[in-house]
Amino acid sequence: MSTKLDRLAELAKEDGKRQFFSIAHLITPEALYAAFRGLRKEASAGVDGVTCEEYEKDAAGNIRQLYQRLRDGKYQAQPLRRIYIPKEDGKQRPISIPALEDKILQKAVAEVLNAIYEQDFLECSYGFRPGRGAQQALDEVGRVPCTRPTGWILEIDITAYFDSIVREQLMELVEKRISDGSVLQLIRKWIKVGVIEQGRLLVSETGTGQGQTISPLLANIYLHYVLDEWFEKVVKPRLRGEAHEIRFADDAVLCFQYREDAEKVKSVLAKRFARYGLTLHPEKTRLVEFGRQAIGNAKRQGKKPATFDFLGFTHISARSRRGKFTVRVRTMRKRLRRGLKAVAQWCQEHRHDPVGVQQKTLNAKLRGHYQYYGRPTNYPGIGKFYRKVRHIWRTWLSRRTRGAKMTWEKYEGLLRQLPLLHPESCIPGLRGGVRLEEPAAGNLHGGVCEGGESWEATVNLNGHETGNGGNSQGEPTASRDLLYSEVHRSDGFPMIAQKGHPSLCPIRIPWRFPHPAQHGPFRNVEAKHR
Repeated sequence: MSTKLDRLAELAKEDGKRQFFSIAHLITPEALYAAFRGLRKEASAGVDGVTCEEYEKDAAGNIRQLYQRLRDGKYQAQPLRRIYIPKEDGKQRPISIPALEDKILQKAVAEVLNAIYEQDFLECSYGFRPGRGAQQALDEVGRVPCTRPTGWILEIDITAYFDSIVREQLMELVEKRISDGSVLQLIRKWIKVGVIEQGRLLVSETGTGQGQTISPLLANIYLHYVLDEWFEKVVKPRLRGEAHEIRFADDAVLCFQYREDAEKVKSVLAKRFARYGLTLHPEKTRLVEFGRQAIGNAKRQGKKPATFDFLGFTHISARSRRGKFTVRVRTMRKRLRRGLKAVAQWCQEHRHDPVGVQQKTLNAKLRGHYQYYGRPTNYPGIGKFYRKVRHIWRTWLSRRTRGAKMTWEKYEGLLRQLPLLHPESCIPGLRGGVRLEEPAAGNLHGGVCEGGESWEATVNLNGHETGNGGNSQGEPTASRDLLYSEVHRSDGFPMIAQKGHPSLCPIRIPWRFPHPAQHGPFRNVEAKHR
């Protein structure tokens, strides 16, 4: 199957205008079974109530029947089950859940279409694409203002994007590449099927049903033609300076060198989107000054530099210790509140569960938070989340029984036995663990001794313990495996490198230390290898 998809991708790459009129034969029983195996087993059931666990009892037989109905033209898409999830602004987001067999078939079709459209999608698109994700998009947002001439950022937010897509225009765009009638008929069935809400069947004229397996791909195809290709081929050649786009699904930022270019595009963008039934959010779509010059301009005006939000992070213009421009990020306040609220709700509902079970679940939640929000300059954000979770857990443990409040002494003893996952243990990009500690203090989170004779850094890289010590003045001494030299801070965090190691490895020092700027080589730390 992969060989056939590889050949399909080659043909799509050779000719950007080639139409594919015979691809339905690639949807085989084997492809359907692979699609079933790729589904999330814990996902919610559709209107038929069939779960993955029930379907798996006779998966081979069920998939054969589904394939036979598909070949005989008897396949019918079932209505979607409508649920609502809360949004950060207090409103609710509608989510449409398809039936299990619809998910299987949609995933199989999406695999075939991805082989074609991955050759068309531009580098600026990061959402719902194989091998790409939010972290790569955030890396690009940090890279462009630092390496390219950037002075202005245009935030783009589309109101109810998945529910506003015009179906007829979507199918016209799909037909630029796909002319197989069987596949087009399936797509039409999925986007036109109604939703069941409170026992009633509701049918809308627009939208693709956010929550369907095929919806992210269709949404990417729509914005590829509406925004990405238009911006690259039509807009950029008409601008005075440089411009760059970074898009993740329906969230995008446009970076401009000159303000007049940014204002020109902003005025035209609303008209462009209106032609395709889309509307820009009047408050979230805004133009901000951001870049090297923005810091100086804001300082002369006596105010802080403007910031912008993207993919759950607030991006901040800043300067490193060397005076170079850099982009720092912090967890958005709304996202932080939302995460803490979810933790508090879970702790309230499960406060009578065994404490060990609670600790494992809370650590899983902390690990997930660190893995997404653990950006190089966001240690204060994830550190705050960790501290708040500690307080929340103690609060609800105190309410397990009346009159037996959990004191801090008891709680610290509990945490020694069942510790919560500290941010330092989930640092992306560092193999092994890092700790900075007093040699005899036994501090679990590390520290720099106050008035002691020495400090010690212990690093585990690829399973090899290395150490570096210094005297009371904080002057580093070389060890067998680790060297410090010309120490300074990079991106707000200390950096070290193992001798002979090809890249720098980040060490995050908790800001619980007293006067961290006075502790020897950790005034500004960057190790260069020799």
